[in-house]
Amino acid sequence: MATELSRTDKDAEIRVEDNIKGDHVETKDEHLRDMVLGAAEAQKEGRSPWKVLLENKKVLLLILAVQSNAIIVGVEFSMPGNLLGIPAFLKLFGVESGDSYAIQAKILTIWSALFATFQVIGQFVGGWQSDYFGRRICLYTVIFWTYIGVMLEVISSDWKMWLGSKIVIGFATGIMQSVVPTYVAEVAPRELRAIYLSFFNMCMNIGGLFATLVSYGTQTAYGSNIDDLRAFRIPLYVALALPTISLLAELCILVESPWWLLMRGRKDQARKNLDYIYSWQDNYDSEAMMAALEYTLEKEAEENELAKQSSYLDCFKGVDLRRTFCAVFPPITQNLTGQNLAGTYTTYFFQIAGSKTPLVNSVITTVVGLGANFATFFLIENKRVGRWGLLFSGLIVMTISMLAIALIDVIGHSVYNYAAGVMLTLFVSLFIAASTIGPGVAGWAYTGESGSSRLRAKTATLGTVGNAIVGLVMTSVLPYMLNSPSAGGAGWGARTGFMFFILGVACCVGVYFFVPEYVGRSYAQLDELFARKIPARKFKSTETTGEYGRDVIA
Repeated sequence: MATELSRTDKDAEIRVEDNIKGDHVETKDEHLRDMVLGAAEAQKEGRSPWKVLLENKKVLLLILAVQSNAIIVGVEFSMPGNLLGIPAFLKLFGVESGDSYAIQAKILTIWSALFATFQVIGQFVGGWQSDYFGRRICLYTVIFWTYIGVMLEVISSDWKMWLGSKIVIGFATGIMQSVVPTYVAEVAPRELRAIYLSFFNMCMNIGGLFATLVSYGTQTAYGSNIDDLRAFRIPLYVALALPTISLLAELCILVESPWWLLMRGRKDQARKNLDYIYSWQDNYDSEAMMAALEYTLEKEAEENELAKQSSYLDCFKGVDLRRTFCAVFPPITQNLTGQNLAGTYTTYFFQIAGSKTPLVNSVITTVVGLGANFATFFLIENKRVGRWGLLFSGLIVMTISMLAIALIDVIGHSVYNYAAGVMLTLFVSLFIAASTIGPGVAGWAYTGESGSSRLRAKTATLGTVGNAIVGLVMTSVLPYMLNSPSAGGAGWGARTGFMFFILGVACCVGVYFFVPEYVGRSYAQLDELFARKIPARKFKSTETTGEYGRDVIA
């Protein structure tokens, strides 16, 4: 057994060596003992993800309770595009346009821009709140603001009141996007970390499908009467149940993150919560796991000379700058390659493209995305595929799909027919599937895993903020860009896909050269690889020693 322990005191090293008996550590120095045990635990080879999953069902239930918050994010991201296909909504919040009603492009931009702006504010507040008050309190705060926002949606009677609801819900989803990946990354076993992080995107897809199906059902039932507000208000009533489900689930099982408790010096409570979370795991070793957490935190402090208090500026210093890039860039590639065109504005996009059944097409693409999300559970922890394989291949398909969407519009000269509609639905579905397995799942896994333990909440916040800022720009300009000349506007319509194709090529290059693979690595191993400045493409093949590349005490 090798002892991975950084000590300048030679006598201390000898004492550790002399007291190692096989896998058992015997020493009177408690701190040295914990560090040796923690090093051994951190350097262990990961076990089969499926075996770990079956061993500890309590962790699965805990993660599902926390990730259920993401359903409301999916609802809110999909709802605007879905409601734009319901005449009653257009009449109440829009203006008369010929024989129908439409929401002015400037109003759509104001809604999207302020939603995204307060989402960014919420992400910063969430990062600070989860660091200062704890992850658990922050998660309950999300539910409170979600209730307020959805109730404002229900009572809205003009576009300004609807704007108020978007501001509140944007703030709530911002907090949620900051705290949920942080909590999941800290609680999940390393063998299942990426799978459990991918639940966020799956829950978003479920929320999106829910919003689309309910909107389609109410439009079918009540849409023939343009004055029947039930066509769009019933989906809002149903949405009020979502935060209630999350609240009840969290009240039953949610506990504070052991990582956060340990960083606050509350070692006894951290051990108690670890015991609670992993109590069903057959080979659970409370002492070894606790030592691994302490070892990881101490090694980070030694290598980075971090103070007890950290700031966002620390995320841009030294090795942490690279880690911040790895947290920010993968998820923003989703927006840079056209997610808002084929995701948020799916129904609206099909409508301006000339589709006669925009909501039906949206249901098809959403179901495809959900199926792709399920497939990632079997691939993201596979060492032959992993996070990077999903991210890179997903970006390639997204980029090609955007080119195809634009070409369909050029070849069809903006005249919708059955063949063009089938091809459009096909490539949008391909894009949604690739977006899900790539930036949607793998990208958000990078956001949750890239930060060092002391900066994890702040790094995750920067990842979500970066994505929200890019999303803000895209959602602000897309209503104008989609308003094509054939629809009486001055935009590009579906030919906007050409712009996203060019951006997609740039994203593929960036991911290839600068984003590493994390599959199978413990946080201590990732710390070492980053500290040693291992090139991105060599992360997967480089062996770690526990001594950050220096000689190991044998």
